[in-house]
Amino acid sequence: MSIKAQYAGLATGLVSMATVFGVAPAAHAFDFKLSGQVNRAIIAADNGKSSGVGFVDNHSSNTRFGFSGSQDVNPNYSIGFDYVIGLGDNQSSNYDINHSGSSGVGIQNRQANVYLKGDFGKFTLGKQDGAANSTSKVDYSGLTDLGGGSVVDDYFGGLSFVNGAGAITSVKNVYSNFDALSRVNAIRYDTPNFNGATLSLSYDEGQAIEVAPRYEHKFADGVKFGAALDYVDSGQRNQTVTPTGRTTSGNSFKEYGGSASVLLPSGLNFFAQYKRRNYSNTTYSNGNSLNNAQSYSGGIGYIIGKNHFQGFFGQTDDLYTSNSQARNYGVAYRYDLMKAVNMYASYHHLTANNLDTNAKDINLVFAGVRVKFF
Repeated sequence: MSIKAQYAGLATGLVSMATVFGVAPAAHAFDFKLSGQVNRAIIAADNGKSSGVGFVDNHSSNTRFGFSGSQDVNPNYSIGFDYVIGLGDNQSSNYDINHSGSSGVGIQNRQANVYLKGDFGKFTLGKQDGAANSTSKVDYSGLTDLGGGSVVDDYFGGLSFVNGAGAITSVKNVYSNFDALSRVNAIRYDTPNFNGATLSLSYDEGQAIEVAPRYEHKFADGVKFGAALDYVDSGQRNQTVTPTGRTTSGNSFKEYGGSASVLLPSGLNFFAQYKRRNYSNTTYSNGNSLNNAQSYSGGIGYIIGKNHFQGFFGQTDDLYTSNSQARNYGVAYRYDLMKAVNMYASYHHLTANNLDTNAKDINLVFAGVRVKFF
């Protein structure tokens, strides 16, 4: 029996039950759908001292399923909801060489919100992406979240830089694309689209503020251009209260920057990203004050048929120490077996300087398969 037939049978049964109990089915039910994906990957890495292989869930676009629904209230506006659960057991961002077994949160709530949408724009309340999230990821190569783009820490941030004595620190403590705030409890407003331009604003729990203008346009000659900028004030999101009742702050920052991408009719594409964070009440592991850090990256890609190629470079400065520098050089490839099945592989060469000691380079392959359903 097909899924459609099963649903039809179930619907008939429910209507019959409603009739028996004297309950009439609603005249206007929510339009409802189930969707999701499975995204599993392999990390094969060498940190200059030892090597290992991890079988992980791609944390940049993790395994998930979700429910969403919407209903027109009248011709001017509709109301809807999104509820998404992440099922990323053994997250790629937590894997490290010589560490075996499951790591990372197996089940997590990604989205749980309601929204009101109309000619006036869209208001969303609940668990969601902050307004500026993904402003570091504008990239038409098709490889962002699948091994390429500006992402590094989500792919394999748990890997350790090492020296002769052992581990120094993990990649995610040295390298980041500073992509605003993700999966926060907030109220958010998105303006209507004005000839390709939109503005998003959110007020997140912890008194964080995010503002993000975006623009996307396809020109008459077939050239496609997109860009996103952001301003983020993290507010008191990381504020803690001591047992004595004293309130302290940590890791507070203000972020600005963005990313942009161009796709030519030939399939050739480019992306560039820059972000800066100015910190307050924040210190390095050695106790010195962390004042600011910056991240930038860029890449050249090519799309032909079902094939996506990209070469990229990225760098983060001053995140681990006041003069630390981490770099990522790499290439990525994606093949679309079908619209819902993406196979991908990438090679990365990571370097880190001025981590209070010399660090060995990391070389790795990150490869996987993403299968979407419904």
